[in-house]
Amino acid sequence: MRRAGWLLAGLLLAGCHRVERTDPASEGNGTTTPPPSSQGDGRTLRIFMWSDYIDPQVVKDFEKREGVRVVIDTFESNENMLAKLQGGGASYDLATPSNYVVQTMVRAQLLQPMDKAKLSHFGNVAAGFLNPNFDPGNTYTVPYQFAATGLAYNSGRYVPPEESWRLIFGPEDRVRFALLDDPREVIGAALKYLGHSVNSTDVEELRAARDLLRRTVRKRGFESFSGGPETRNKLLAGQIDLGQIYVGDLLQGAAEDQRLKVFLPREGTTISTDTLVLLRGSPNPALARRFVNYVLEPQVSAAISNYTYYGNPNRAAQPLLDPFLRAQKAFNPSAEDFSSGRVEFINELPRGAAPRLYDRIWTELKSR
Repeated sequence: MRRAGWLLAGLLLAGCHRVERTDPASEGNGTTTPPPSSQGDGRTLRIFMWSDYIDPQVVKDFEKREGVRVVIDTFESNENMLAKLQGGGASYDLATPSNYVVQTMVRAQLLQPMDKAKLSHFGNVAAGFLNPNFDPGNTYTVPYQFAATGLAYNSGRYVPPEESWRLIFGPEDRVRFALLDDPREVIGAALKYLGHSVNSTDVEELRAARDLLRRTVRKRGFESFSGGPETRNKLLAGQIDLGQIYVGDLLQGAAEDQRLKVFLPREGTTISTDTLVLLRGSPNPALARRFVNYVLEPQVSAAISNYTYYGNPNRAAQPLLDPFLRAQKAFNPSAEDFSSGRVEFINELPRGAAPRLYDRIWTELKSR
């Protein structure tokens, strides 16, 4: 899984937060358009989502239950998704954007209300995912999966003395470490360590984060900016002691090698949610809502997380998750983590100076 880039082409976002699910065939000519007779027939559901992001059996069971066909086209970045939808591409019913692009889609009039009253299983959504600031009242979105960010280590080689960003950002230079190749994650971690919001637009707070990161990347222990799989491999090879990583990325490897561990630093960390949204041009909105309601069923939601190893926002699904996932404290932040702000959603940055400052900080760090 990798990040394809962090500026939304032609849009106002500065920084993206996403674990990329890459499907090279999905770029350009990788999508499949059903014949015109399937459009609006009530029997064909078209979904635009991250690749390898749903258990195939879940899809087959829905097709059998409803007597319908489900067509899934994939994208490798939020940028790719937005470009396709804004360019007047194929008519999809549902998409799975990350939380920080939802308001962009609303302003672009790409979405229609989800209408929670028609979703009998919406009550299964965990409290931390209700009424998010990127979609007040869950007007347009239903949470699908989420990715928290933590620090990973190989317990066979190194055991951290504390669960803190201080291991990386503190004055000592004793550990070898890698940071995510992601501006909002790296700058956000520095902001959290300094006691600020990961979405800060305060110039002085951002300057303080910049200065901290300047010192951090000059340490002897700083190894690289890396993606999740690369960080896992470096931990297993003993090249690094600690790696900033999306929890789902780490757990995919930890299921096979129990030496791999991950924790959420005590100062706080970031989280992003992928959502299900109903597109404005949906040919089959009623069928789309039935699918969303189906995904909210506890057994279905659990099956998806057991397949993807990503966080589950469905409280009723928790007892049905794989015991390995349930045993991981970092897999599901608590309600207190959310209410206290310890776990904080990365949001879209407002127009103005802040996006440019984030850009400058990241450019400097990468060109060190």
